[in-house]
Amino acid sequence: MGTQQFIDIHSHYLFGLDDGARTLDETLEMLEQAASLNITHLLATPHATELTDDAFSQQLVQRFEQVRQEAQSAGISIRLSLAAELFFSRRLMDWLRYPWATLANNQKYLLFELPLLDLPDGVGEFIFQCRLQGITPILAHPERYIYLHNKLDKLYGFFQQGALIQINAGSITGQFGQSVQNVALTFVKGGFVHFVASDAHETKHRSYRTLIRAYEELSKFADSTFLNKLFFENPQKAIAGETIKVQDVDDEIFAKKSDQIKKWTQRLKRKFFS
Repeated sequence: MGTQQFIDIHSHYLFGLDDGARTLDETLEMLEQAASLNITHLLATPHATELTDDAFSQQLVQRFEQVRQEAQSAGISIRLSLAAELFFSRRLMDWLRYPWATLANNQKYLLFELPLLDLPDGVGEFIFQCRLQGITPILAHPERYIYLHNKLDKLYGFFQQGALIQINAGSITGQFGQSVQNVALTFVKGGFVHFVASDAHETKHRSYRTLIRAYEELSKFADSTFLNKLFFENPQKAIAGETIKVQDVDDEIFAKKSDQIKKWTQRLKRKFFS
């Protein structure tokens, strides 16, 4: 792996806001771990849910500033920026007025997630409205949405509308099971992934170390130039609000009527539902 650097656009290191770090000490432990692994820049992406309001927004911004100052005082050499993982809901477009709604408040990219159990209505319309406003939505960990595994035409449609795809490092390493791992690797090999992120919540299991393990796993079949885009270059451009050049996608993976997709979907169904 050499001197590969990493930029992580998805992790939960701000303490006391969601299911990530619980205390300031845990936050600092996470940041120290990230810095030790050659991660140079971290986005804070606490969950924004239906309950998010002005009071929570103020707390989020204040907590981020507190953490940034504490990290600097502790001598932790890592760059920190603020964003959020926006849960898809009717309030999502309203959140765009908050400074954490887009990556580093750049008004160009945002990170959103879907429910784990069922595909909601209106996702395509949301992507369309974002693009009208010059914002590129990044869909977090679609490989974990089991309901999309046999509806790849839906996911491909989101991509064609202008959404980018972020998969979790833990999905690549098998942390969420063999089936999710298979889908994640298929997405990477098909050119359908634009970011790999840690989605770190602590320092032991869902940690920044998983990002390094994912890089090592993908290096078994992908070259360093390609991997640098997923782990460093594309994240850097997204935070800076710069255009990301999307590579060609293997349409065979998503063509509903192709023999490849039929056979692949049948294998997925046997794995997931048998």
